[in-house]
Amino acid sequence: VDFESFTLSSSFRFGPDIARLAAEVLDFKSHYSSHQKVPIEGLGKSEKILTKAVLARTNLGLLLKAIEYVTESKKIKHIYFEGNIHSYTYADDGASLYDVLHLHLGRKEQIRDKLIRGMKDMKELEDYIGKTEDMQLGMMVEIVKEYGVNIPRIIKSIKDKHVGDEERDKAQMIFTTVHRCKGMEYDAIQLAGDFITEEKLEKLNEPKNRINLNPARLNEEINLLYVAVTRAKKSIHLPEDLLPRDFPDSPHIHVMRNALALSAKEASKQVPHKPEEKEKAYDVEQVRSRHKDAYKPWTQDLDDELTVMYCEGVHVKDLMKHFGRTRGGIVARIKKLELPELYD
Repeated sequence: VDFESFTLSSSFRFGPDIARLAAEVLDFKSHYSSHQKVPIEGLGKSEKILTKAVLARTNLGLLLKAIEYVTESKKIKHIYFEGNIHSYTYADDGASLYDVLHLHLGRKEQIRDKLIRGMKDMKELEDYIGKTEDMQLGMMVEIVKEYGVNIPRIIKSIKDKHVGDEERDKAQMIFTTVHRCKGMEYDAIQLAGDFITEEKLEKLNEPKNRINLNPARLNEEINLLYVAVTRAKKSIHLPEDLLPRDFPDSPHIHVMRNALALSAKEASKQVPHKPEEKEKAYDVEQVRSRHKDAYKPWTQDLDDELTVMYCEGVHVKDLMKHFGRTRGGIVARIKKLELPELYD
């Protein structure tokens, strides 16, 4: 319909830093089209952090973050999922996390999905993921290899902690996909690593890949990242590969270094790690091969950063990746700073 189009000029939800991030996310479209810049003025003045949410592009990306959250945070009593919590164990094509688990355990007769049932074993599925770069299947494999037979128990724990709509205010963390949170807002948000990245867009625009370029689909993916970013009122934590290049430092936008979603190829190579295993530190160099800043002194700036991330609900696994420290190092520093006593 030939109506005149207008763009959002200002928002009272968030301040100038988030407004700039939102505008630069939209500028990702310039990699493959003649995108006209959209200036957005952020006029919001949110002060307190009352509502905290984790946002993901896909059901499985969100489920992975929820599993990490409930297994790492023993004190969590109440969480809330926007939408139907039972749908989060399924990929967009209908495959279930339990199908991959049954393949992993050799229970092929219990697999419902045709594609997964046709796989001989996990190695064949991982080879398929490596060739197709199917991110959702890759995340399923990541979850199954890390948590194995504990998955049903963990998902039951997630459902037990889930509160109904009438008790949403009790939730210590809200989990939602970007589709389900359109129109919503939260004081502080964390983004999962399953959104489109600027690097991926550049790769898709290479001459060898241009024949399969789908601008409408890419526009939709970028718009979804824009919607996710603009749900925040005060603070955003996001993986470093989602941040636009040369974006300036901001007290309201926190980059989670190395806290990236595994690509399908990386997921197929991932070595299983059991959550209950304790770190075995035989020497400093060996530990630093996995945690680059282990045993280094904590500075006031690092303590301040840790305090902010702790208060905004970032779980231990992402804190480990962000600070390059061991689990024990993070937990010990949290206790040293008395963060649970001060802020829980």
